[in-house]
Amino acid sequence: MSAIDGIARRTGKAGPPPTKPVIFDRRQRELLAAVAILGALLPLGVQGLYGTGIMITSAIYGLLALGFYFQLTLAGQFSLATVGFYAIGAYTSVWASQHGGFLVGFVTAVLVTGLIGTLLKLALSRSPLIQFAIATLAFGELTMIVMRNWTSFTGGGTGRFGIETSIFGLMLDTPREYFYLSFGVLVVGLGLAVLVERSPVQRDLIFARGMGDVARTTGLSTLRLQAAAFGIGAAYMGGAGSLLAHTSAFIDPTSFHVEISLDVLLMLLLGGSGSLWGPPVGAVILTLIPEWLRDLADYKELVYALIILLVIVMLPGGLASLPNTVRARLKERRK
Repeated sequence: MSAIDGIARRTGKAGPPPTKPVIFDRRQRELLAAVAILGALLPLGVQGLYGTGIMITSAIYGLLALGFYFQLTLAGQFSLATVGFYAIGAYTSVWASQHGGFLVGFVTAVLVTGLIGTLLKLALSRSPLIQFAIATLAFGELTMIVMRNWTSFTGGGTGRFGIETSIFGLMLDTPREYFYLSFGVLVVGLGLAVLVERSPVQRDLIFARGMGDVARTTGLSTLRLQAAAFGIGAAYMGGAGSLLAHTSAFIDPTSFHVEISLDVLLMLLLGGSGSLWGPPVGAVILTLIPEWLRDLADYKELVYALIILLVIVMLPGGLASLPNTVRARLKERRK
């Protein structure tokens, strides 16, 4: 019984009606359902292998960027190990799927990368922000060196090809089926992120991120919370690597490069780091912009940089904050 209820009982007056946290007014579940329906209908309007391939890439990058959201926004750790988790997830999934199909490979990749991410965060728990970022960059590079030389596991420079994707004995072998698989995993990942956002866990994570010393005095285990969030982010990245391997049917060391870590950072900045919808929005935009600028030839890189700069400057909250920004400005004009 709260203090307000106790006062109401003693005075005989009803207290104010209970209020829900602000996060419950964001209609995250309704938005998730709308995204799921839109994605299910999207292949009906996109024809050809090229367009379907772009949609698959967007879904995989969306999952990858969502993992970075957990690590940066929730855990408060700037990591450059994205490419390492991405590669570990891909090769682990290929190896494990030989013994039980795609689901076994996917789950194994998620668990292995999640465990490695958690251990990495614990090992670097005393490192300041800059040193932590440099150490994770070194981890990513070290991972790629291992993957290039561990030929019995990764195939080395030859890579792994002929990767099959079967679920409960059903073989997936068309681009549309690959898209539904990738998009379905992304929707599940978004659903789990919504559950985290609507739970006290996110509040504790943000408290630990912003006021670590104060949070510890309240008895909150900040290190465990941040390690768990960082590990969950790594698990998302491992899942994205699994999808990459099984939808492309071929991977080799050139499939993974350090620029991926920077691209994921741009996705979060473009989409918005303050919202779980920012990563998938940024992933779609960053995948489509190079395609839109393909005809500009020599000016493509310049226009690409200008677009990113304008979005970051004019919308600090990212594209995901655009509806709220428009609503706020309309309210100001009405006043």
